[in-house]
Amino acid sequence: MKKNIQLLVLLVLLLGFAKTTSAQVSSKNVIKANLLSPIIGSYNFFYERVTSKKLSVQLGVGFTNTQIQASSIGTTTSTTTLTGFRINPELRFYPSDHNQAPKGFYIAPYINYQNLTLTLTNNISGINAEGKASLNTFGGGLILGRQWLIAKVVALDLFMGYGRNAGTLRLDASASANGFTASDFSTSNFNGVGVRFGLSLGVAF
Repeated sequence: MKKNIQLLVLLVLLLGFAKTTSAQVSSKNVIKANLLSPIIGSYNFFYERVTSKKLSVQLGVGFTNTQIQASSIGTTTSTTTLTGFRINPELRFYPSDHNQAPKGFYIAPYINYQNLTLTLTNNISGINAEGKASLNTFGGGLILGRQWLIAKVVALDLFMGYGRNAGTLRLDASASANGFTASDFSTSNFNGVGVRFGLSLGVAF
């Protein structure tokens, strides 16, 4: 799995720095940050590189550190904390004849890899029991979006789409020793079909 991800990242970088095969554009590079992702405890950053009038490649990286679930049953309180990272290579196609990459409407298939650690803490009458599990997911999807270049420098990127991820949950030895099972960890937000959306702000150069 890790070798596949490394090859994907290398491919994106090679494509990104490939010689442009069409007329020169004013901005070939865009660096952005997703303004909406911190709302859910995730921080996502992107680098986009134009390769032709209608094509660009983008590499996104994200970091997560958030509490995703808290519940109480009787004298037991359960809290799940999520930490980890994700990598999102994507290929962007700008079909408009009025604009050229990286400006305007685009269609982008993407690949998603996530490496996550879930920490579940049960507080039973004031006594804590903690268990950890790792979740690696791999998937992909398709997004539609539009990117504006304001004064040819400020990039505003609005996008939305659907994707599917699949992965395997693995319990740490400490989790099993403390009586936790795989069913105790909630992974529904990271496996299966989901929506991907965002509003990114950055600099084009």
